[in-house]
Amino acid sequence: MPNTFITPDIVAKASLGFWQNMAVLPNLFNRQYESEFSGYVGDTITIRKQASLTASRFSPATGIVLQDVIESSMTVTIGQPFDVSVQIDQRQWDFELSEFAYEVMEPMGRALSRESEKTIAAKLAAATASPMDPLKPLEAIINARKELNKAEVPLDNRFMVVGAGVAATLIGSPQFLQAQQAGGTDAFREATIGRLFGMPVYESVVIDEADSYVCHKDCLTIVSIVPVIPRGIVDGAATSYDGLGIRVLFSYDQLKKKDIISADVYFEAATLRGTPAFRRLTM
Repeated sequence: MPNTFITPDIVAKASLGFWQNMAVLPNLFNRQYESEFSGYVGDTITIRKQASLTASRFSPATGIVLQDVIESSMTVTIGQPFDVSVQIDQRQWDFELSEFAYEVMEPMGRALSRESEKTIAAKLAAATASPMDPLKPLEAIINARKELNKAEVPLDNRFMVVGAGVAATLIGSPQFLQAQQAGGTDAFREATIGRLFGMPVYESVVIDEADSYVCHKDCLTIVSIVPVIPRGIVDGAATSYDGLGIRVLFSYDQLKKKDIISADVYFEAATLRGTPAFRRLTM
C-alpha cells in the first residue's frame, strides 16, 4: 500500500477503533473526571469525596443538631503516556505492507488496549484478598456482596470481574445464569458470561485466573487523555471517541531513512471509593 494513502488521522481512527473493540475493563469504571485534565504530563486534579452526614429525630426541647460538612479528597496525576512506535522503510512500504490495517494499526490498538487493561487490573490486585472455596464459590461472593451492603455501597452499578479459572468454576455452577449479551463492543459483549445476584459478570484475561472482584463502578476512576499535538510536528492527528483517545505522529529518521509512526495516550487508574466499594476474592 503506497504510503501517500496513509495519514495520521487514518491511523489514529483505525487504531482507536481496534482498542475500543477490545476494551473490557475501561468500560466498567467511573470516567467522569477526564474532562478536567488538559493533556500534559504532571497535570493534577483534586477530586472531592462526598461528606458523611447522620440523621437524628428532631426534638422541640433541644432543636436541630448541626453538623460540619467535612469533605475528604484525593488527587489524580497524569504520568508518562503509553507509547507504541514503529519504523517502516521504503522496501516495506513498497512490497510488504499489503494489509496496513492488519499489520500495523490493529496491533497498535491491541497494544494500547492491553496496557490499559493491565493498569486497571494492577489497581484492583493491590487489595487484600479473601479466600474463595472452589467447591463453594457462591458463598464467598455472597459475603463480599454483604460487605458492600454494610459499607452502604449503592446496589446499582455493581458488577463482577473474574479471571479464567473463576469463570470456569462459576459456569459449572447450577445457580449461574447466562446473561443476555446485548449492547457494547464485541469484546465487551463476549466478556459478559452471566449474572449473579443482580450483577453482570465479566471475564478478563488480564485478571489473575484465581481472582475475582465484586465491584461498584465508583471504586476506581479511569482517565484516558489524548496528548496535544506538538508545535514542531508537521504531520500528526489526535482523535477520541466514547472516553478513549489516541494521538498519532508521523516523522522521518533521516539517518536510517525510515518513517516513524508513533501512537500514544495518557491512561491512569486511581482509587475513588476504594476498597469499601469492591472486594477481592481468590481461590
